[in-house]
Amino acid sequence: MGFVQQIYSWFWKTLVNQLLFTYLFVIAFALAIVTFWALFTIKSESIRDLRNSLEVESVHLALEIDSDLSLDSPQATARIQSAVDRHASRLGVSITVVNKSGHVLADSDDRDSAAVEKEGENISDEPEINDALGGIMAFYQRNSAKNRAEWLYVAYPVRSVGETVGVIRIGVPLTGLNQRLNQDLIFFLEIIVATLVTTALISLWLARRFTQPIRHMSELSRQIALSGDITTLVPVQRKDEIGELVSSFNQMIDRLREEEKLKHEFIANASHELKTPTMAISSVVEALQAGAAEDPELRQKFLVSLENLVERQASLLRDLLDIAQLDVSQKNQWQEDVNLAETLNEAIEQIRPQAEKKNIRLNIEMPDVAHIIVGNGIQLQRAFINLLTNAVNYTPANGEVNLGSNVLDHHVELRIEDTGSGIDPKDLPHIFQRFYRADRARTRTSGGTGLGLAITREIIVRHQGRIEVQSTLGEGTTFSVWLPLRREI
Repeated sequence: MGFVQQIYSWFWKTLVNQLLFTYLFVIAFALAIVTFWALFTIKSESIRDLRNSLEVESVHLALEIDSDLSLDSPQATARIQSAVDRHASRLGVSITVVNKSGHVLADSDDRDSAAVEKEGENISDEPEINDALGGIMAFYQRNSAKNRAEWLYVAYPVRSVGETVGVIRIGVPLTGLNQRLNQDLIFFLEIIVATLVTTALISLWLARRFTQPIRHMSELSRQIALSGDITTLVPVQRKDEIGELVSSFNQMIDRLREEEKLKHEFIANASHELKTPTMAISSVVEALQAGAAEDPELRQKFLVSLENLVERQASLLRDLLDIAQLDVSQKNQWQEDVNLAETLNEAIEQIRPQAEKKNIRLNIEMPDVAHIIVGNGIQLQRAFINLLTNAVNYTPANGEVNLGSNVLDHHVELRIEDTGSGIDPKDLPHIFQRFYRADRARTRTSGGTGLGLAITREIIVRHQGRIEVQSTLGEGTTFSVWLPLRREI
């Protein structure tokens, strides 16, 4: 049992083995069927031709001896024997003639007959003789009782004046035919072996050619898993499906490189962003401990600064936590029904105090009909708060922030437009990157971390939507969000 399991394990160990033996089995099975069908057809056709030939010879002999069969005399019997010997010698067959009662009148040669038949012996019990005496031409294949060889017998009834007066049986051994079939079988087997060997060689070459890139990818994947080194790519040497697979694998490696680079940049930026307010807080605390706390005006200034630094660090930590939650969130956390109007109103109410503090007018234009989308209401509200907060932060006092919507087929478009300073065109392609800030000095002053828009885009994408931005320096910025609708209520 262990040996069988080893063979089974070896068979399934590689794709080459599976392809090779599958091809060999299919080809061998098909060739075996063709071989047996061909041998069967050859034997059937040969026996049919032989039967037709023996039938013709029976007719010829019957025409020659039919008159003597009607005579019961030694001279007639002698003429029948002479004709039988002549035909048997010319054809190389065994011929037996019996009268209407089944007694042997003439026999060409006992050494080739099915049984030692003596003149006058009654053989009417033999099947072909019995059928022929009944007026039916009979054909039988059976083994000889003497030498166990296979013989073909044709028994022809000789009729005269409407009755059967005798039977001519011609028998021929099938030894030569069987020998020829055995030779043909050996020839077919040689063809099968040659075909299998050729197929095995071609299959091995093709399988190794096809699987070589796969082996390279497997080896590279193993190296990446062990060492984490993603600097190597698999060479693309084909333009077929295997080549496309290799190209996709290389694209995955490039994506891993990019992700690795972004991860290191993210860690470095996060560390820097956490370190900066921490050091500033430490400096403020040291100043207060050094005596600044004794001066009421200076103490108040430092406490306000300390409060801003703590808020900035808390905001950064919240953003980092949001990103971590987005990265590990499950699909079932994004399958709830979300009322878009309610979510927007809650977001607006949260930023309204900040807008009123700067005397910024909020112009809200929402449709009367509420819409339902599938997603996560808390995360979607966070995305709207980020966009509205940015619009308020970057809009000067006494400015305006407009929020409008438009339903298009099965999507809703939301537009958040401000009258702020706008974004430089060179910064537009990067504003959704983590920790990217177009105006670093101003975003630090306003408490921005460079994570808000990255979080917003991730949330929108999770809702099967998209976000775009248009901006003109000195005039303002418009963010457009498209979200798929589930149903109207």
